[in-house]
Amino acid sequence: MPSGDIRKVPAGSVLLAQIDADKRRDEPVFDKGEEHKIRSCADEPGSGSCPVRAPEYHDLTGDGQDELIVGVQSSSNNLLIIYAYMLKNGVVTSILGSTSSPHSVEVADHKLIIHEPGDAPGYESRTVYAWSARHQVMTIQDVGYGRRAPASATPSGR
Repeated sequence: MPSGDIRKVPAGSVLLAQIDADKRRDEPVFDKGEEHKIRSCADEPGSGSCPVRAPEYHDLTGDGQDELIVGVQSSSNNLLIIYAYMLKNGVVTSILGSTSSPHSVEVADHKLIIHEPGDAPGYESRTVYAWSARHQVMTIQDVGYGRRAPASATPSGR
């Protein structure tokens, strides 16, 4: 049983347990080739051609303890699968599973924010996930659409 610090739990082991649980429920997220690749590098996330991104740790629940965020880039459909986990009574517990094609993901004020290209050029959608104490998971708090600021835009100074 892990201590009260999720950073001490190997992120690769958590991801592999998630993949196994999804398969037991007959809801696999990854095809066999992707799964094989993930299993071969899960202990070294963020390295080389590994589709598993380096784990991130942020307090998503507002309880002062970090949660684990793991992203996996799916090569078959160019999606990013994002999982988040917390330690609840010493047990690793899934609190988020999201699939998107983001151009950026950020954490701010205990919220996970995913920015994706919009349907129209120059626009983006923004999905904000926030902790729901009632449901004990991250839920969609807001979805917004708007103009995307060009990455090369510089302030005019006015």
